[in-house]
Amino acid sequence: MNSQDKVLQTSLTDNIDYPEFCLKASLNSSIFKDFRRNEIYKIALEHDDFGQGLEYLEATKNSSSKVLSKINEFLKNDRIGNPIVFDYEGIGTIAPPTLRYIKILSDLESEFGTLDNLNICEIGVGYGGLCRIVSSYFKVKTYTLVDLKPVLMLAQRYLDHYPLNTTLVYKTMNELFKENYDLVISNYAFTELRREIQDIYLEKVFLSATKGYITYNEINPEDFNSYTKEELIKIIPTIRVNKEVGILDPEDCTLVW
Repeated sequence: MNSQDKVLQTSLTDNIDYPEFCLKASLNSSIFKDFRRNEIYKIALEHDDFGQGLEYLEATKNSSSKVLSKINEFLKNDRIGNPIVFDYEGIGTIAPPTLRYIKILSDLESEFGTLDNLNICEIGVGYGGLCRIVSSYFKVKTYTLVDLKPVLMLAQRYLDHYPLNTTLVYKTMNELFKENYDLVISNYAFTELRREIQDIYLEKVFLSATKGYITYNEINPEDFNSYTKEELIKIIPTIRVNKEVGILDPEDCTLVW
């Protein structure tokens, strides 16, 4: 990667390889069929192992949420993309990242109650897996997915395989209007952005959102100058810091308000 590429990189996954693969997978049926097994994609999103999946499952079981009552519905997430799956006792065969999305859903229900009729915005959407999990459990009013254009193209191809209880909206950062969302979600995405890009999302989405859920990490290069959790708490004083499971770094946590 040359110096110009580094200047233009907005996030850890805005690294040429990942967006290029998402574009190819969105356009090519043979690539799309197995996209969740691709090495580039696994590094970015499908890297959770069996043990991490078990931690997500135990956390979900120990929560006040009842989301596991819909486990058969959630298992449908893995019908597309041919992910690496494992057998979990009492649950069935499922990919660890899907268990992570279920765990996030259980957090959302435990923290906020029903998400029915809410306008939700997700920053950094992967292939749309969390959107599909949330929308198969709650009747969300609108769900806005925000990411790089090639990532959105892959997410749309994935989500078009499922009937959802919501209206989907796909936006890049610059297509976003400043809106008052009921809930903003970002799963290891907002904290992997450069500060100047984070500022745009803070202004357009986070500061006016009624509720928020950020899975937080600190893995960015120093030149990203990304916001620390202490700085984010000063910006949004109602943030509560919760422990995270299945973590790769002791600084990982969830920020909820």
